Amino acid sequence: MKGSSEDRPAYERGTGFLLARLGSLAVRSWTAFLTAHELTQSQHSILVVLRDQGPIGQQRLAHLVAMDARNIVPVLDVLAAKDVIERRPDPADGRRRMITLTAHGRALADAITAEAALSQDDFLEPLDDQDRRRLNDLLRRLYDAHVHKS
Repeated sequence: MKGSSEDRPAYERGTGFLLARLGSLAVRSWTAFLTAHELTQSQHSILVVLRDQGPIGQQRLAHLVAMDARNIVPVLDVLAAKDVIERRPDPADGRRRMITLTAHGRALADAITAEAALSQDDFLEPLDDQDRRRLNDLLRRLYDAHVHKS
């Protein structure tokens, strides 16, 4: 390890700096991951939600990936052109569209999910499982306190 934290400048010991710096490193790594798979963040989110949820209505999918329902259409167009999703009429209501992964889309979603988990393990390698759970719990508490304010 490169010296003790007391040997570092005061700004490098501050929580804000550490969160920002690690966030920057994580973003850089995540951007490289998405670029390597020729995906945007929105496309990735859609693939993972479809992998986890199965076929789902377009409106519900937009809600789950936090996109406006109108803005999801161009993203779905790109994914359909890549042959990773299909849009079908909803059997219960032909006016609605159901979105599902193709076989190629399922394979891609499985691969990127596994690779993302390995990348996360690599990033968090200095922490044992208990430390990882504790870090995640603390970050969720902060996130919920600042993002989901009443």
